[in-house]
Amino acid sequence: MRESFSVILKGPGSLEVRTIPIPRIPGPSVQVAMKACGICGSDARYYQGENPWSLHTLGRNVPSPPNMVLGHEVSGVVSVGGRVRRVAILAYKACGTCPYCTSGRENLCENMQHFGHSAGWDPMPHYPGGMAERFEIWQGFDYDIPDAISFEEATFLDGLAVAIHAVDQGGLVSGATAGFIGLGPIGLMAAQVAHARGAAAIVGCDVDPLPPRLAKEVGLDGMLCSDSGGFVSFVRGHNAVARGLDLVVDTVGTPETIRDGLSVLAKSGALVLLAVHEQPVPLKPIALSGERRIVTSANNKYRDFPEAIRLLGAGHVKVAPLITHRFPLADARKAFDLMLHKTENQVYKIILHP
Repeated sequence: MRESFSVILKGPGSLEVRTIPIPRIPGPSVQVAMKACGICGSDARYYQGENPWSLHTLGRNVPSPPNMVLGHEVSGVVSVGGRVRRVAILAYKACGTCPYCTSGRENLCENMQHFGHSAGWDPMPHYPGGMAERFEIWQGFDYDIPDAISFEEATFLDGLAVAIHAVDQGGLVSGATAGFIGLGPIGLMAAQVAHARGAAAIVGCDVDPLPPRLAKEVGLDGMLCSDSGGFVSFVRGHNAVARGLDLVVDTVGTPETIRDGLSVLAKSGALVLLAVHEQPVPLKPIALSGERRIVTSANNKYRDFPEAIRLLGAGHVKVAPLITHRFPLADARKAFDLMLHKTENQVYKIILHP
């Protein structure tokens, strides 16, 4: 089959859902029949005209070309010679030859090709993505998933790999304390990764009341509905973390959350930024005393993806309760409209089906 019903971002604010020729992947590839594809927060930002990949990886906002097939949180089946494989997709392929790749930092490769947006591709009529009934992906980037992981749950593996890398960036060790500002899917999965890694205490906040409620459904207490200022007060009054947090993961990245996250770090603690913006952040250098540090986290390393499969398959991370809405591909515009007004619509994670 050489055509596929697909969700195409023609330009900022303009989605089209129609049948197109399947975008070709140069080199060895496999064809996947999509079973489930999540709408990521970054998909919403592409829709609004931002390029979150370039902001995080290149440090600048690079305009996206028209006609991208969106979607990088995707699972499906590969059929070869009568054998059917259940797979999830690792959504980027680094160049393999730059200094970042050869030093084990392929997540920072500036020449990577990214599935679900236009990074690294030569000009194409349509750029490949997972919001399509069928698509091609690089051979070897289709990872087998066990029966314990449903197709819907497998759409979280991309974000879970990002969450694993963020926790690793903060150097979390067993017995440490961790806090999370912003409890979207990646923040909430990062909190579960910290729990799986043996964190002694975990706290977090979100201004939307839905994420703290969902946190309880995946086994996390200590998550409050509050802004980062209320989070600071909560931490300072919580006996288990009153001395400060060894790790704070900030998925919001405003000047206020950065300053507040720093203010509750213990000595030698790390503030990990998963969202970077262009506005200035006034800071007093004394906030970094005691070897406190700010680091950023971009993408994930290859090794994080199989680790994500292991954690999800073993039940150390739970995601099924996080799915709030499901739509067929044909209703993608309605799904994005809900996503862009997620608080009033009580949206957390939307899954598209073929």
